[in-house]
Amino acid sequence: MNLKDNNFIFKQNINLDDSNNHTTPAKYYAVLGNHDYIDENNNPRLLEENKSTLAKNVNNKLYIKIGPYGRIFNPMGMFSEGRDNKFAAKTGKNEYSFKQVNQKVFDMYLNFLSTKNLAWLNNAEREMI
Repeated sequence: MNLKDNNFIFKQNINLDDSNNHTTPAKYYAVLGNHDYIDENNNPRLLEENKSTLAKNVNNKLYIKIGPYGRIFNPMGMFSEGRDNKFAAKTGKNEYSFKQVNQKVFDMYLNFLSTKNLAWLNNAEREMI
C-alpha cells in the first residue's frame, strides 16, 4: 500500500513538526548548603535530580518531598535527618515521595529551603491542609 494514496479516511502527516512541543527544562531544588548553584530568585538549585532533591518543577507541575504521614520533609528535622532515602519495612517503598502541590505551597517550601526558617515550613503545611 502506498502512503501517497488518497483513499485514506485519516491522512497521516509524514512530516511531523516538533515546533509546537514547548517543554521547559525541569528544575530541581535542594536545601541551602546541599545545592549546586543559586538561581536568579535566590533559590538553591541542583543541576540534575539526585538524593538531595527536595522540590522540583517538571513540565510546570510542582512537587515537594512528603513524608510517610503526609508531612512535608524537613531536612534539618530531629527525626527526619538522614531518613530521606530510607525504605519502609512493610511496603518496601521509599518512606518519602514527591507530591504535586499548588504554587503557594511550593513557594513557601522554597522560602524554607533557602532561609531555613521553620515558619515557612509550618505555613506550607497549613496551606496543604
